[in-house]
Amino acid sequence: MIITDRIDLWESNMMCRKSAAVLLIGLALSADGAFAQTSQSTTSAKLFDDLVRCRSVSGGDDRLACYDRAVTAMQDAQSKNEMAVIDKDSVRQAKRQQFGLNAFAASQLDSKSEGGVDDLDEIQSTIVGVDPLARGRWLLRLGDGSQWQTVEAVAYRVPKANMAVTVKRAALGTFLIRPTGWPAVRARRIK
Repeated sequence: MIITDRIDLWESNMMCRKSAAVLLIGLALSADGAFAQTSQSTTSAKLFDDLVRCRSVSGGDDRLACYDRAVTAMQDAQSKNEMAVIDKDSVRQAKRQQFGLNAFAASQLDSKSEGGVDDLDEIQSTIVGVDPLARGRWLLRLGDGSQWQTVEAVAYRVPKANMAVTVKRAALGTFLIRPTGWPAVRARRIK
């Protein structure tokens, strides 16, 4: 009996150690990703600051040499995917494509500076296709390629293709989908 108790104790200790090891590996990987993102944004900021600093260099040849070094460094960083240069329209388009997907991906597009791209609180599209699901729910395929699944039963009419639809951000990370002229229904984006 003592031997079986010790074996059980040893097995439970091993399970705890395995769980702790998995947790530590997960934390290390997430910290590594956060460090990579931070170092990438630090690199981009430093390169931009170096470029702006060239404006204060006096003397035409020195100033030109400073700009040449800064631009070359920025080109090298961009070719190595250490930085990206994007315009507001590209950010708007990316935010629209990411609307309703996980919050982490969308947060990568957030602009903290004044004059940045506004947060996207709703999108408007057209229903391309409708598939019935269990318990009165529906899968709506929209014209922008996204797919939304209602999480509440829809007790009224069936949505039809070519109907205009609005998807709005609601409280606590949820979304409301509303075909024109109909009440809004809670939904989640699945693709």
